[in-house]
Amino acid sequence: MTSALNDALVSTWVTGWSRCRDFEVRHDGPVHASLRTGHQSTDGQDWEYILANPDERALEAVSREVQEHPGRLLTVVGTAPAVPAGVPLKRVSWGEKLMVVDMNGQDVEAPRVPEEFEATVERNEPDWFLLTITTSDEHPAGAGAVAARGRVAAVEGYAVFDRIWTSPDFRRQGLGSLVMRYLASLALEHDVEQGLLVASADGQALYGHLGWTELADVTVFGAPEDHTENPSHSDNS
Repeated sequence: MTSALNDALVSTWVTGWSRCRDFEVRHDGPVHASLRTGHQSTDGQDWEYILANPDERALEAVSREVQEHPGRLLTVVGTAPAVPAGVPLKRVSWGEKLMVVDMNGQDVEAPRVPEEFEATVERNEPDWFLLTITTSDEHPAGAGAVAARGRVAAVEGYAVFDRIWTSPDFRRQGLGSLVMRYLASLALEHDVEQGLLVASADGQALYGHLGWTELADVTVFGAPEDHTENPSHSDNS
């Protein structure tokens, strides 16, 4: 299995990312599309189109679609291209990275959770998990506070991680690393060889510390009149 950036790899990430968020997903040649929820486009079809190092023809076709339907987005994984002449779009996010890790180096056993916290795993079809870390009776804050969470989907030999989040009240306590290690153990219940995720600028240091490496830039474009600001592929919204 290769960790080189290519269309198949991006297709796998889009499938896993969409699965974790319960988004409809479509693949049409080099164009991968996810129907987002919680957003508002002019026609109610909140499609986000994802392309890997697109050629001029694919880039222009999708750019026109986004221009004609404000609220839709174009995401490029790889070198951020120049917007095609005559198709005005604006860059609405930057700083995210597609990252990869060797799952063979991950622990198959779930990590020990400190007594002050409890871990709850929700298993969903097809093949994705939601992990939630809450405080226990042993924690000074009392039981039941959501401290951290994350999701992972198993897709064609890859573990796609998403929505890795720690509450501001519980940061710098090692919970981000705990969530990643726990999710890795869940993903390894399936035959996965590599992990994929898109990391925010803030998250890249954590993942780098855990052995993840940067593979490509992730850049998002929208229509000029679209007021979307910094849409994230890695947040908990």
